[in-house]
Amino acid sequence: MESGDRHENKITGDVSGTSVQVGAVHGDIVLQQGVKPVVPRQLLPVSASFTDRERELTTLTRLLDDDQRQGPALAVITGSGGMGKTALASRWITKHLDRFPDGQLYVNLGAFSADGPTTPDDVLGGFLRALGVPAGQVPAEIAEQAAMYRSVTAGKRFAVLADDADSAAQVRPLLPASPDSVVVVTSRWRLGALTMDGARVLVVDPLDEAAGLRLLERTVGTHRVTTEPERARELVALCGGMPIALCVAAARLSTRPQWPISHLVGALSDEKRRLEGLSIADEASVQASFDLSFEELDAETARVYRLLGLHPGREFGVGLAAAAIDRTVLETEGALDSLVVSSLLTDIGPDRFRFHDLVRVHARQQAARTEDRSTRAGALRRMLNWYLDNVAEADLVIIPHRRRLSPHHEHPREPSRFSGTRDALDWVEQELANVVATMNAAVEEGWWQEVWQFCEGLWGFFLYRKHYRQWEKTHVWAVAAARQCAEPAAEARMHVQLGYAYLNTEKFEDARRQFSASLEVSRTIKDEDGEATAWEHLGIVAQSTGDHRHALEHFTRALRLTEKTGQRRGTVLQLRRVGEANAALGRTQEAIDHLERSAAEALAIGDVVLHARAQTRLGKAHLTLGRHGEASRLLEEAAATLNRAGADPYRAEALEVLAESRLREGETHAARAHLRQALKIYRASRDLKAHRVEARIAAIADDTESPSGASPE
Repeated sequence: MESGDRHENKITGDVSGTSVQVGAVHGDIVLQQGVKPVVPRQLLPVSASFTDRERELTTLTRLLDDDQRQGPALAVITGSGGMGKTALASRWITKHLDRFPDGQLYVNLGAFSADGPTTPDDVLGGFLRALGVPAGQVPAEIAEQAAMYRSVTAGKRFAVLADDADSAAQVRPLLPASPDSVVVVTSRWRLGALTMDGARVLVVDPLDEAAGLRLLERTVGTHRVTTEPERARELVALCGGMPIALCVAAARLSTRPQWPISHLVGALSDEKRRLEGLSIADEASVQASFDLSFEELDAETARVYRLLGLHPGREFGVGLAAAAIDRTVLETEGALDSLVVSSLLTDIGPDRFRFHDLVRVHARQQAARTEDRSTRAGALRRMLNWYLDNVAEADLVIIPHRRRLSPHHEHPREPSRFSGTRDALDWVEQELANVVATMNAAVEEGWWQEVWQFCEGLWGFFLYRKHYRQWEKTHVWAVAAARQCAEPAAEARMHVQLGYAYLNTEKFEDARRQFSASLEVSRTIKDEDGEATAWEHLGIVAQSTGDHRHALEHFTRALRLTEKTGQRRGTVLQLRRVGEANAALGRTQEAIDHLERSAAEALAIGDVVLHARAQTRLGKAHLTLGRHGEASRLLEEAAATLNRAGADPYRAEALEVLAESRLREGETHAARAHLRQALKIYRASRDLKAHRVEARIAAIADDTESPSGASPE
């Protein structure tokens, strides 16, 4: 092409190791030999405290090594402020410098700058100058800058780090023309619109404990960390594994060489002062990092953030969030999405969310500053009632025919949100930590009615899934709560439920004291149903300690009371108990008579679990009489029913007896299989019966491996 054919307005830049002339108007490119190429090296140095992140580095490599893409590789690293996004991006690019021989460009897009986000024309001008274009010849118009940038970058292999982006619109003009280049974007926002440009998103999580400890060792020295290993772990936990928080904590320790780590741990243990403690004068501040994100929220989303920060537990679903802010689920979903996109909230599953520990502290801090006492209490009360209503609904599915005292059981939702017993049990399992945390908040607020009502609703769950530590902890609260609000019937019931936890963990004297206290309260208020329950459980203590005669007396008393008051479910229970006591005393036929009545009555009221439990005892009784076939039939049916119902501990009991029946039938392999299933169930719930089953499996193995090969039976 002749020079006279077009207007010559040429700009010099570098392409593939040579100087270029670019027609600013028409985009002509003329290579010019002999000019030294410009290779920008603009990356910030990787922080000396950068630790691990091998998983994230590997993931980033995988995201950027996509051979199917048409343009440059593009990744968005997102996460809350202080999570180490920039350090991760810089470390990845530095680790792969051989892939970028034409240089690395860096820009801070200033999403939270006091002057507002950087505009693309300011960025492109700087990039073009860095690539060798004379300053006086950079076009003024953004469209021409972008066109020149694409021309200058064509065929090159370089990396762009676009740090702290505010929007997809800021990033798009910075995408080079070369498919061999890489653009890494960091942002507190998810920037989902960039996925249309081929972006892959990597969400950065907090450091785990081991990585957090290594960061501390790297900054304050191995000796200080190994001298106080427990306190160092506490410090990592208080910082929530957030790199900026750990770096600030380490900086404070480094400037105070005489401070033990325990001193800083003590200062940060007070949640109200934690963010203040994670700051350095005129330097890094966790508080300031969160403030920047918070100030970008609209008024309604900010309100949601503050109120959800009051949630007592670590994670929550959209239903709980809607209750907290007193909005519909549909209205709530939009606010939750905004918080996730801004990295103030983490989505951990379908409709499941969690605050980082320090972010939650910040949200609570904002709530304390902005919301009055009644507003905060109202949000907490709504969350408490949401959990209580759902626990009560689950309880009605788990044990449908039990007499209840709590008004939360009076108007069950129709149809139930739960498809069956196992579904209800699984929901409570998922929410147990939240429920216990909410109960603790209720104790602190003095909301005594709700405390014992929670425990009434948790009874079936604890029976089936155990969780003894939470069982005992919550029921100690519940006994005191029922007494505080002068609810003697509730107090009697809570004594029984607490005593049953002690009974299951073989704390027999503690259990006896609780059942005796229940009996005394029930007699005082002339509650014959409560009295029957107390006698039943005193009988269980006697039975468990080998006093079968007194056990039979107690169960018989309980049976008379339930028959007198017309409590059909109670009668089913006591018939089984009387049968068990008779069996223990060697009165097998009397035992069978009572157990058959119990099974029949259970079917009549539609309680399949109680029916299966009676069948388990019947199977054992028939086994005693040598009726192996009948025993196995009953036990197989019971185990199947209990499996469908999700009543795993009771299923394990049936499997144990079924194993003994199989042994007597000479089916050693089947017996061991049943015992292993039972052992798995007991271990999962940390049930002490696991030791018994382990011993039985070992005994069978010893017997079958003996020279005679004789059956243990």
